[in-house]
Order: sequence, then structure tokens, then C-alpha cells
Amino acid sequence: MTKYILLLLLPLLFPLQGLANEIKIEHAELKPLGKVIQANAQITQLSGQKQEVVSRLSGHLESYFVTPGQQVKEGDKIVLIESIELSKMTAGYLALLEQSKAAEAQKNNTMKLHKKGFSSQNDLSNAIVALEEIRSKQNALSSQLKSLGIKPEELKNATDQFILYAHADGVVGEVLAPLHSNVNAQTPLMTLVNQSDYYAVAYLAVGDAMQVSHETKGWLSVANKTYPSHFVQLLPSIDEETQRAKVLFQIEKSPSNLLLGAFAEMDISLTPYRDVVMVKKSALTLYQGEWVVFVEAKNEEAEHHEEKSGLDHEEEANGHDGHDHNAHKEEKHDDEDEEAHDEDGEEDHDEDEEAPYIAKMVNIIEYAGEYVAIEGIRADEEYVSEGVYFVKSMILKSSLGEHGH
Repeated sequence: MTKYILLLLLPLLFPLQGLANEIKIEHAELKPLGKVIQANAQITQLSGQKQEVVSRLSGHLESYFVTPGQQVKEGDKIVLIESIELSKMTAGYLALLEQSKAAEAQKNNTMKLHKKGFSSQNDLSNAIVALEEIRSKQNALSSQLKSLGIKPEELKNATDQFILYAHADGVVGEVLAPLHSNVNAQTPLMTLVNQSDYYAVAYLAVGDAMQVSHETKGWLSVANKTYPSHFVQLLPSIDEETQRAKVLFQIEKSPSNLLLGAFAEMDISLTPYRDVVMVKKSALTLYQGEWVVFVEAKNEEAEHHEEKSGLDHEEEANGHDGHDHNAHKEEKHDDEDEEAHDEDGEEDHDEDEEAPYIAKMVNIIEYAGEYVAIEGIRADEEYVSEGVYFVKSMILKSSLGEHGH
């Protein structure tokens, strides 16, 4: 029964060679690592990242174009307000625009009459002053309308429809003003959260907190993902409930969908530091009851060949004259027999495919975020960082093939 099961498994394992693109090779890195502690941390943002959107004009809140939790970009519509104040401003601007045209025509006529001697210099000066006063009022209203996001040059009729646009990218937090309520220029309408940067407040024992420095690193684990973080500040007060110190970290390359206020686990590396060889956590696996990291077989064989060549040269230098030539002949004869045997069974050996990877047993020193410090491989040595499952399967297929023939 066992033989039949193995035969059924083999066809399933052969296609794994086509999954080589799922296997990722990286180099082991030499990194500084100190004492690693685990702490609880709360995701937060700085106070300046949460802003209130105000109405800027008095009026009636007609509708919201957004809902809480919605992502918005700078320039997106967020609120519609019907404002009598805006109606007066736009009507006044259009009136000044017409007055400006009439005043400019009056100034031109007065200038022509002055050249012909039918108008005094005082009349011309008064016409110029009247035009400039109208233009000054027009420019003031134009500036106010532009600050509200309205283009004066596009106005054809007076309007009371004031549309408020988002002043920055972010996520709508909380809607503060009820729909169809009356608002003034300072009424907060909603909160807008800038999600470009996230921070984490880690809760540490006082003794550990006193060891943090600008070199302190952290790794925040959220939803099976790890985010590197760096030290920002040791906050000046102790948390009253936990009696622990609060350390602020900035989360590096954080996504835009972290939940504010959520708690997560954080690994923190404290001084003193020492250089250790580190690999990705995903590279570690249990194989035959031991923790191992997979490396390419050809690299390992090349390394052993170099070491053996060095030993052979050393032996040749130390004792070549005393070499047993009879033993050498016997060894050569044995090699010839083996070669002849290999030629007879060459066809059988070609059918067996050896796995291109081998397992190296390692000792785990410390976990640090998505990395782990180990002993057993050298710095800059290549290892399998992703696709360990496929490598295991290839080695299993290879071992089944050897036993089968």
C-alpha cells in the first residue's frame, strides 16, 4: 500500500519544478541588534494631522458630498451651503464690473475732450479717480471670491451656491454639523485626517525606557504584517493606568488604512548593540526536527571544494615525497572501476533529479520584526527567503526518486 501511495504522490510533486519563480534568493545581512523586548503599542497620529473643516461663510447647510471614512483628495467637493452672504458678494462683483466699464468709458471721453480743450484737467483727474475707486472695490471682492474657490471671471449671474472643497488629501473623520442646519463662518463642519504618517506609542517599563536612544529601532506587528519604526521621543509623563513610560515611534512606510487607537505588539531593540547575521523570518523552517535555512547546493559544493583544495595543497606541500604510490595505484584502479560502474548505470542516474537546494542547520539568537538573528550561515551568504515550501517539496521529490531506483 505504501508503494502505491508514493507513486501517486510523485506526479503531484513533479510540477513543483515549474514553481521556481516562486522561490526568492537573498543575501544574509550583518545588522546591529541589541536586547529585544516586547511591548504593547497604540497606533496614533500627531495633533496637526487631524484638522477641522469650517464653513468660511454663513448660510444653510444643504448637503454633504462625502461620508465618514471616505478618502478624499485636495480639490474634491465636500459640502454645499446656500449663503445669502455669497449672493450679495457675487451680485456686488458683477455690479462693480459694469460700473468699471462705464467709468472707463467716461474717463476715455473726458481725455478726448481735454485734448481738444473742451474739458479741464480737474475733470480728467476726477474721472481717473472714480475709475480707480471702482477697480479697487472690484479687486477686493475678486480676491475674496478666489479665496472661497470661486473664479470671478466665470461669473455670469449672482449665486448663493457655495461649494466647499477639500484643502488637502485625507480621510473624512467625523461629521460635526448636522445637515440642514444654519452655520456661520467659524462653524466646524467635519474633521479631515491626514493619513500620510502614522505613529505608535509603546508602553515600556521605566528601566527599559531609560535605555532608548535615537538609534532605537522597533517593529510593529499589525494584521500579520510587520512595519519597521524608529524612535522619535520619550514622552515626559507616565501612563497613570499602566504605570509605564510612553515612547513615541514613527512607523516607516505605513499604509493609509491603519486604525487609529488600535493596540498591537511591538519588538524594540535596546542598547548595547552588536553585529549579528540576520535573515528573513520566512526563511526559517523545521526540517527533520531542526531549524534550517535552505541554500543553493551548487554554492555549498563550491565552498567545500575550495576548502578541500586548500587542504590538498597543504598536504602536498608537507608530505608529497612520502606518498604511498601503491596506494595511489589501488585508488586509481578503484576509481576506474567506479567510472565503469557509473557508465553502466548512467542512464539510471540521469533519471534521478537532485534538488538544487540543501538545508543548513542554524541556531536562533533573537527575533526582530520580520528578521531573525541566527548562527550557522555567513554574512552575505545566499539563502532562500521565500518559497521554502516549494524547496521542501523539491527535496522530498528528489529523496523519493533516489529510494525508488
